[in-house]
Amino acid sequence: MITAHAPDQLRNIARLTFAHIVNDMYFPMLVALQPILITTLGYSYFQAAFLVMTYSLLSSVLQPVFGHLADKTGFRVSISLSILLSGCGIALLGQLTDHYLIMLGCVALSAVGTASFHPGALTKVGAIAASGNRGTITSFFIIGGNLGQAVGPIIAGLALAYGTIQSISWLIVPALIMALLLLVYPVPDTCPVASKTNTPATGTGHWKPVILLFAGSTLRAWVTFGAMTFLPTFLVLNGYPLLEATALVSVMLLSGVAGQVAGGALSDRVGRKPVVVATTIAAIPAFLAILFTHGILLIAAIIAFGFLLWSSFAVTIAMAHELMPAQIGLVSGLFLGISMGAGGIGVSLSGAVADWVGLDASLLLFSVIILAAAVLFLMVGYPPREDPC
Repeated sequence: MITAHAPDQLRNIARLTFAHIVNDMYFPMLVALQPILITTLGYSYFQAAFLVMTYSLLSSVLQPVFGHLADKTGFRVSISLSILLSGCGIALLGQLTDHYLIMLGCVALSAVGTASFHPGALTKVGAIAASGNRGTITSFFIIGGNLGQAVGPIIAGLALAYGTIQSISWLIVPALIMALLLLVYPVPDTCPVASKTNTPATGTGHWKPVILLFAGSTLRAWVTFGAMTFLPTFLVLNGYPLLEATALVSVMLLSGVAGQVAGGALSDRVGRKPVVVATTIAAIPAFLAILFTHGILLIAAIIAFGFLLWSSFAVTIAMAHELMPAQIGLVSGLFLGISMGAGGIGVSLSGAVADWVGLDASLLLFSVIILAAAVLFLMVGYPPREDPC
Protein backbone atom coordinates (compact mmCIF):
# COMPACT_ATOMS: atom_id res chain seq x y z
CA MET A 1 0.00 0.00 0.00
CA ILE A 2 1.11 3.56 -0.64
CA THR A 3 0.96 4.51 3.05
CA ALA A 4 3.47 1.77 3.79
CA HIS A 5 6.03 3.07 1.31
CA ALA A 6 9.13 4.66 2.74
CA PRO A 7 9.68 8.30 1.67
CA ASP A 8 12.93 7.36 -0.07
CA GLN A 9 11.14 4.70 -2.08
CA LEU A 10 8.46 7.14 -3.23
CA ARG A 11 11.02 9.76 -4.19
CA ASN A 12 13.07 7.22 -6.15
CA ILE A 13 10.11 5.85 -8.09
CA ALA A 14 8.94 9.39 -8.79
CA ARG A 15 12.32 10.23 -10.32
CA LEU A 16 12.27 7.08 -12.43
CA THR A 17 8.69 7.75 -13.56
CA PHE A 18 9.49 11.30 -14.67
CA ALA A 19 12.63 9.99 -16.36
CA HIS A 20 10.45 7.47 -18.21
CA ILE A 21 8.12 10.27 -19.33
CA VAL A 22 11.01 12.24 -20.80
CA ASN A 23 12.73 9.26 -22.42
CA ASP A 24 9.62 7.85 -24.07
CA MET A 25 8.35 11.11 -25.53
CA TYR A 26 11.11 11.26 -28.15
CA PHE A 27 10.01 8.41 -30.42
CA PRO A 28 6.48 9.87 -30.82
CA MET A 29 8.19 13.16 -31.68
CA LEU A 30 9.92 11.40 -34.57
CA VAL A 31 6.55 10.06 -35.73
CA ALA A 32 5.04 13.55 -35.46
CA LEU A 33 7.79 14.87 -37.78
CA GLN A 34 6.70 12.60 -40.63
CA PRO A 35 4.40 15.14 -42.37
CA ILE A 36 7.14 17.80 -42.31
CA LEU A 37 9.77 15.41 -43.66
CA ILE A 38 7.48 14.41 -46.54
CA THR A 39 5.57 17.58 -47.48
CA THR A 40 8.08 20.30 -46.61
CA LEU A 41 11.52 18.71 -46.94
CA GLY A 42 10.69 16.45 -49.86
CA TYR A 43 11.65 13.09 -48.41
CA SER A 44 9.90 10.09 -49.94
CA TYR A 45 7.38 8.08 -47.94
CA PHE A 46 9.93 5.29 -47.77
CA GLN A 47 12.71 7.56 -46.50
CA ALA A 48 10.50 9.02 -43.79
CA ALA A 49 9.14 5.64 -42.76
CA PHE A 50 12.62 4.10 -42.76
CA LEU A 51 13.67 6.53 -40.02
CA VAL A 52 10.80 5.28 -37.87
CA MET A 53 11.50 1.64 -38.69
CA THR A 54 15.19 2.06 -37.83
CA TYR A 55 14.34 3.49 -34.43
CA SER A 56 11.74 0.84 -33.68
CA LEU A 57 13.88 -2.09 -34.80
CA LEU A 58 17.07 -1.01 -33.03
CA SER A 59 15.37 -0.09 -29.77
CA SER A 60 13.45 -3.39 -29.69
CA VAL A 61 16.41 -5.65 -30.48
CA LEU A 62 18.98 -3.88 -28.31
CA GLN A 63 16.94 -3.72 -25.11
CA PRO A 64 17.49 -7.37 -24.10
CA VAL A 65 21.14 -7.04 -25.13
CA PHE A 66 21.68 -4.15 -22.71
CA GLY A 67 19.65 -6.02 -20.09
CA HIS A 68 21.76 -9.17 -20.44
CA LEU A 69 24.98 -7.15 -20.16
CA ALA A 70 23.70 -5.55 -16.97
CA ASP A 71 22.80 -8.93 -15.46
CA LYS A 72 25.95 -10.79 -16.42
CA THR A 73 28.71 -8.18 -16.31
CA GLY A 74 27.24 -5.35 -14.29
CA PHE A 75 27.69 -3.01 -17.27
CA ARG A 76 24.96 -0.39 -17.38
CA VAL A 77 24.61 2.80 -19.31
CA SER A 78 23.71 5.54 -16.86
CA ILE A 79 20.01 6.38 -17.21
CA SER A 80 21.07 10.06 -17.34
CA LEU A 81 23.24 9.33 -20.37
CA SER A 82 20.48 7.18 -21.90
CA ILE A 83 18.02 10.07 -21.73
CA LEU A 84 20.58 12.45 -23.20
CA LEU A 85 21.15 10.08 -26.13
CA SER A 86 17.39 9.76 -26.68
CA GLY A 87 16.95 13.52 -26.71
CA CYS A 88 20.07 14.45 -28.67
CA GLY A 89 19.33 12.03 -31.47
CA ILE A 90 15.94 13.59 -32.16
CA ALA A 91 16.90 17.21 -31.44
CA LEU A 92 19.78 17.08 -33.94
CA LEU A 93 17.34 16.26 -36.75
CA GLY A 94 16.37 19.92 -36.83
CA GLN A 95 19.88 20.90 -37.96
CA LEU A 96 20.66 17.99 -40.30
CA THR A 97 17.73 17.88 -42.70
CA ASP A 98 20.01 18.03 -45.77
CA HIS A 99 21.99 14.96 -44.72
CA TYR A 100 19.74 11.91 -44.70
CA LEU A 101 22.41 9.38 -43.75
CA ILE A 102 23.50 11.53 -40.82
CA MET A 103 19.84 11.89 -39.81
CA LEU A 104 19.59 8.12 -39.91
CA GLY A 105 22.61 7.91 -37.60
CA CYS A 106 20.98 10.37 -35.18
CA VAL A 107 17.81 8.31 -35.12
CA ALA A 108 19.91 5.23 -34.37
CA LEU A 109 21.65 7.14 -31.55
CA SER A 110 18.27 8.00 -30.02
CA ALA A 111 17.18 4.37 -30.35
CA VAL A 112 20.31 3.24 -28.47
CA GLY A 113 19.42 5.68 -25.72
CA THR A 114 15.94 4.23 -25.37
CA ALA A 115 17.23 0.65 -25.58
CA SER A 116 19.70 1.24 -22.76
CA PHE A 117 17.24 3.23 -20.63
CA HIS A 118 14.48 0.66 -20.13
CA PRO A 119 16.53 -2.28 -18.78
CA GLY A 120 18.65 0.02 -16.63
CA ALA A 121 15.67 1.86 -15.19
CA LEU A 122 13.63 -1.30 -14.61
CA THR A 123 16.58 -2.86 -12.81
CA LYS A 124 16.38 0.08 -10.41
CA VAL A 125 12.60 -0.36 -10.14
CA GLY A 126 13.13 -4.01 -9.27
CA ALA A 127 15.69 -3.03 -6.65
CA ILE A 128 13.63 -0.39 -4.84
CA ALA A 129 10.36 -2.35 -4.86
CA ALA A 130 9.37 -4.68 -2.02
CA SER A 131 7.33 -7.87 -2.35
CA GLY A 132 4.25 -6.21 -0.89
CA ASN A 133 4.16 -3.29 -3.33
CA ARG A 134 6.02 -4.47 -6.44
CA GLY A 135 2.88 -4.33 -8.60
CA THR A 136 2.10 -0.75 -7.57
CA ILE A 137 5.68 0.47 -7.88
CA THR A 138 6.12 -1.14 -11.31
CA SER A 139 2.82 0.33 -12.54
CA PHE A 140 3.93 3.83 -11.51
CA PHE A 141 7.05 3.47 -13.64
CA ILE A 142 5.22 1.97 -16.63
CA ILE A 143 2.61 4.73 -16.84
CA GLY A 144 5.48 7.19 -17.19
CA GLY A 145 6.12 5.69 -20.61
CA ASN A 146 2.42 5.97 -21.51
CA LEU A 147 2.37 9.64 -20.54
CA GLY A 148 5.58 10.30 -22.46
CA GLN A 149 4.09 8.76 -25.59
CA ALA A 150 1.02 10.95 -25.15
CA VAL A 151 2.80 14.29 -24.68
CA GLY A 152 5.58 13.74 -27.23
CA PRO A 153 3.54 14.57 -30.35
CA ILE A 154 1.98 17.58 -28.60
CA ILE A 155 5.37 19.06 -27.71
CA ALA A 156 6.73 18.41 -31.21
CA GLY A 157 3.60 19.96 -32.73
CA LEU A 158 3.98 23.10 -30.62
CA ALA A 159 7.65 23.41 -31.58
CA LEU A 160 6.76 23.20 -35.27
CA ALA A 161 3.70 25.45 -34.96
CA TYR A 162 5.68 28.31 -33.44
CA GLY A 163 8.92 27.85 -35.34
CA THR A 164 10.62 26.11 -38.22
CA ILE A 165 12.10 22.65 -38.52
CA GLN A 166 15.20 24.06 -36.79
CA SER A 167 13.11 24.64 -33.65
CA ILE A 168 13.14 20.86 -33.17
CA SER A 169 16.60 21.38 -31.69
CA TRP A 170 14.97 22.89 -28.60
CA LEU A 171 13.49 19.48 -27.83
CA ILE A 172 16.80 18.61 -26.19
CA VAL A 173 15.84 20.80 -23.21
CA PRO A 174 13.66 18.23 -21.36
CA ALA A 175 16.40 15.59 -21.72
CA LEU A 176 19.06 17.99 -20.44
CA ILE A 177 16.97 18.97 -17.42
CA MET A 178 16.06 15.38 -16.54
CA ALA A 179 19.62 14.14 -16.97
CA LEU A 180 20.92 16.93 -14.72
CA LEU A 181 18.31 16.14 -12.04
CA LEU A 182 19.29 12.47 -12.08
CA LEU A 183 22.95 13.39 -11.73
CA VAL A 184 22.22 15.65 -8.74
CA TYR A 185 19.65 13.29 -7.21
CA PRO A 186 20.63 9.79 -8.39
CA VAL A 187 18.43 6.74 -7.88
CA PRO A 188 20.35 4.07 -5.94
CA ASP A 189 20.26 0.34 -6.73
CA THR A 190 19.13 -0.58 -3.24
CA CYS A 191 16.04 -1.81 -1.45
CA PRO A 192 15.21 0.81 1.19
CA VAL A 193 12.17 -1.03 2.53
CA ALA A 194 13.04 -4.66 1.90
CA SER A 195 13.68 -7.13 4.67
CA LYS A 196 17.32 -7.26 5.62
CA THR A 197 17.06 -11.02 5.92
CA ASN A 198 16.49 -11.45 2.23
CA THR A 199 19.54 -12.41 0.23
CA PRO A 200 20.36 -11.66 -3.40
CA ALA A 201 18.77 -14.12 -5.76
CA THR A 202 20.97 -16.31 -7.89
CA GLY A 203 20.53 -19.00 -10.49
CA THR A 204 18.70 -19.18 -13.76
CA GLY A 205 15.23 -18.52 -12.38
CA HIS A 206 12.03 -19.91 -13.89
CA TRP A 207 12.28 -19.60 -17.66
CA LYS A 208 9.23 -21.70 -18.60
CA PRO A 209 6.64 -19.45 -16.91
CA VAL A 210 8.51 -16.37 -18.13
CA ILE A 211 8.30 -17.64 -21.71
CA LEU A 212 4.54 -18.13 -21.29
CA LEU A 213 4.24 -14.63 -19.85
CA PHE A 214 6.30 -13.28 -22.74
CA ALA A 215 4.13 -15.02 -25.34
CA GLY A 216 0.92 -13.79 -23.72
CA SER A 217 2.33 -10.26 -23.43
CA THR A 218 3.26 -10.29 -27.12
CA LEU A 219 -0.30 -11.22 -28.08
CA ARG A 220 -1.61 -8.52 -25.75
CA ALA A 221 0.73 -5.98 -27.40
CA TRP A 222 -0.65 -7.08 -30.80
CA VAL A 223 -4.17 -6.21 -29.70
CA THR A 224 -3.03 -3.03 -27.95
CA PHE A 225 -1.31 -1.61 -31.02
CA GLY A 226 -4.02 -2.99 -33.28
CA ALA A 227 -6.76 -1.20 -31.34
CA MET A 228 -4.80 2.06 -31.43
CA THR A 229 -4.21 1.67 -35.17
CA PHE A 230 -7.54 0.44 -36.49
CA LEU A 231 -10.25 1.66 -34.09
CA PRO A 232 -10.22 5.24 -35.46
CA THR A 233 -10.86 3.95 -38.97
CA PHE A 234 -13.52 1.53 -37.69
CA LEU A 235 -15.32 4.34 -35.89
CA VAL A 236 -15.16 6.70 -38.89
CA LEU A 237 -16.56 3.97 -41.16
CA ASN A 238 -19.40 3.57 -38.67
CA GLY A 239 -20.40 7.22 -38.86
CA TYR A 240 -18.29 8.91 -36.19
CA PRO A 241 -16.48 12.16 -37.12
CA LEU A 242 -12.70 11.83 -37.29
CA LEU A 243 -12.11 14.15 -34.33
CA GLU A 244 -14.55 12.20 -32.19
CA ALA A 245 -13.04 8.88 -33.26
CA THR A 246 -9.50 9.94 -32.35
CA ALA A 247 -10.74 11.43 -29.08
CA LEU A 248 -12.32 8.09 -28.15
CA VAL A 249 -9.01 6.32 -28.72
CA SER A 250 -7.37 8.88 -26.44
CA VAL A 251 -10.02 8.11 -23.83
CA MET A 252 -9.16 4.42 -24.19
CA LEU A 253 -5.48 5.15 -23.58
CA LEU A 254 -6.22 7.33 -20.55
CA SER A 255 -8.41 4.63 -19.05
CA GLY A 256 -5.52 2.26 -19.69
CA VAL A 257 -3.27 4.44 -17.53
CA ALA A 258 -5.82 4.22 -14.71
CA GLY A 259 -6.08 0.48 -15.29
CA GLN A 260 -2.35 -0.03 -14.94
CA VAL A 261 -2.27 1.70 -11.55
CA ALA A 262 -5.34 -0.16 -10.33
CA GLY A 263 -4.09 -3.50 -11.63
CA GLY A 264 -0.71 -3.07 -10.00
CA ALA A 265 -2.22 -2.14 -6.64
CA LEU A 266 -4.78 -4.95 -6.78
CA SER A 267 -2.07 -7.51 -7.61
CA ASP A 268 -0.28 -6.54 -4.39
CA ARG A 269 -3.44 -7.42 -2.45
CA VAL A 270 -4.90 -10.49 -4.15
CA GLY A 271 -1.98 -11.87 -6.16
CA ARG A 272 -0.46 -11.19 -9.57
CA LYS A 273 -1.73 -14.14 -11.62
CA PRO A 274 -5.43 -13.81 -10.65
CA VAL A 275 -5.38 -10.13 -11.68
CA VAL A 276 -3.65 -10.85 -15.01
CA VAL A 277 -5.94 -13.73 -15.97
CA ALA A 278 -9.20 -12.11 -14.80
CA THR A 279 -8.63 -8.73 -16.43
CA THR A 280 -7.47 -10.26 -19.71
CA ILE A 281 -10.55 -12.47 -19.93
CA ALA A 282 -12.83 -9.58 -18.95
CA ALA A 283 -11.34 -7.49 -21.77
CA ILE A 284 -12.89 -9.84 -24.36
CA PRO A 285 -16.57 -8.90 -23.87
CA ALA A 286 -15.55 -5.26 -23.50
CA PHE A 287 -13.84 -5.35 -26.90
CA LEU A 288 -16.75 -7.16 -28.53
CA ALA A 289 -19.07 -4.50 -27.15
CA ILE A 290 -17.04 -1.87 -29.02
CA LEU A 291 -17.76 -3.67 -32.28
CA PHE A 292 -21.48 -4.14 -31.71
CA THR A 293 -22.71 -1.10 -29.79
CA HIS A 294 -23.14 2.62 -30.44
CA GLY A 295 -23.45 5.83 -28.50
CA ILE A 296 -22.99 5.81 -24.75
CA LEU A 297 -22.64 2.02 -24.65
CA LEU A 298 -19.73 2.18 -27.09
CA ILE A 299 -18.03 4.88 -25.04
CA ALA A 300 -18.46 2.77 -21.88
CA ALA A 301 -17.08 -0.26 -23.72
CA ILE A 302 -14.01 1.67 -24.90
CA ILE A 303 -13.32 2.88 -21.36
CA ALA A 304 -13.77 -0.63 -19.93
CA PHE A 305 -11.61 -2.23 -22.62
CA GLY A 306 -8.73 0.21 -22.11
CA PHE A 307 -8.91 -0.18 -18.34
CA LEU A 308 -9.01 -3.98 -18.40
CA LEU A 309 -6.50 -4.83 -21.13
CA TRP A 310 -3.87 -2.34 -19.93
CA SER A 311 -4.29 -3.26 -16.24
CA SER A 312 -2.18 -6.40 -16.58
CA PHE A 313 0.78 -4.79 -18.36
CA ALA A 314 2.86 -3.71 -15.36
CA VAL A 315 1.76 -6.79 -13.41
CA THR A 316 3.23 -9.21 -15.95
CA ILE A 317 6.53 -7.33 -15.78
CA ALA A 318 6.45 -7.53 -11.98
CA MET A 319 5.79 -11.28 -12.26
CA ALA A 320 8.73 -11.72 -14.62
CA HIS A 321 10.97 -9.82 -12.19
CA GLU A 322 9.92 -12.10 -9.34
CA LEU A 323 10.40 -15.21 -11.43
CA MET A 324 13.85 -14.11 -12.68
CA PRO A 325 15.29 -11.93 -9.90
CA ALA A 326 18.87 -12.47 -11.04
CA GLN A 327 18.08 -11.47 -14.64
CA ILE A 328 15.80 -8.48 -14.28
CA GLY A 329 17.65 -6.54 -16.97
CA LEU A 330 17.23 -9.27 -19.56
CA VAL A 331 13.54 -9.93 -18.92
CA SER A 332 12.85 -6.18 -18.84
CA GLY A 333 14.42 -5.86 -22.26
CA LEU A 334 12.42 -8.80 -23.55
CA PHE A 335 9.09 -7.49 -22.30
CA LEU A 336 9.54 -3.81 -23.21
CA GLY A 337 11.61 -4.47 -26.34
CA ILE A 338 11.05 -7.72 -28.21
CA SER A 339 7.48 -8.30 -27.02
CA MET A 340 6.34 -4.82 -27.99
CA GLY A 341 8.18 -4.96 -31.31
CA ALA A 342 6.66 -8.34 -32.18
CA GLY A 343 3.24 -7.02 -31.24
CA GLY A 344 3.75 -4.19 -33.70
CA ILE A 345 4.57 -6.71 -36.44
CA GLY A 346 1.28 -8.43 -35.60
CA VAL A 347 -0.55 -5.23 -36.49
CA SER A 348 0.81 -5.51 -40.03
CA LEU A 349 -0.66 -9.02 -40.23
CA SER A 350 -4.00 -7.66 -39.05
CA GLY A 351 -3.82 -5.06 -41.80
CA ALA A 352 -3.27 -7.79 -44.37
CA VAL A 353 -6.26 -9.71 -42.97
CA ALA A 354 -8.35 -6.52 -43.18
CA ASP A 355 -7.40 -6.13 -46.86
CA TRP A 356 -8.43 -9.73 -47.44
CA VAL A 357 -11.66 -10.17 -45.46
CA GLY A 358 -12.53 -6.67 -44.29
CA LEU A 359 -11.78 -4.51 -41.25
CA ASP A 360 -14.72 -5.78 -39.18
CA ALA A 361 -13.61 -9.40 -39.49
CA SER A 362 -9.99 -8.48 -38.75
CA LEU A 363 -11.02 -6.66 -35.57
CA LEU A 364 -13.22 -9.57 -34.54
CA LEU A 365 -10.13 -11.78 -34.55
CA PHE A 366 -8.65 -9.59 -31.82
CA SER A 367 -11.04 -11.20 -29.34
CA VAL A 368 -9.53 -14.60 -30.25
CA ILE A 369 -6.01 -13.20 -29.75
CA ILE A 370 -6.97 -11.85 -26.32
CA LEU A 371 -8.40 -15.25 -25.40
CA ALA A 372 -5.15 -16.93 -26.48
CA ALA A 373 -3.21 -14.48 -24.29
CA ALA A 374 -5.47 -15.29 -21.34
CA VAL A 375 -4.88 -19.03 -21.84
CA LEU A 376 -1.13 -18.49 -21.88
CA PHE A 377 -1.32 -16.41 -18.70
CA LEU A 378 -3.46 -19.12 -17.08
CA MET A 379 -0.78 -21.71 -17.88
CA VAL A 380 1.93 -19.72 -16.08
CA GLY A 381 3.25 -21.56 -13.06
CA TYR A 382 3.73 -18.82 -10.51
CA PRO A 383 5.19 -20.03 -7.20
CA PRO A 384 5.38 -17.53 -4.34
CA ARG A 385 8.83 -16.04 -3.98
CA GLU A 386 10.73 -13.98 -1.48
CA ASP A 387 11.50 -10.44 -2.56
CA PRO A 388 14.77 -10.61 -4.51
CA CYS A 389 16.43 -7.60 -2.96
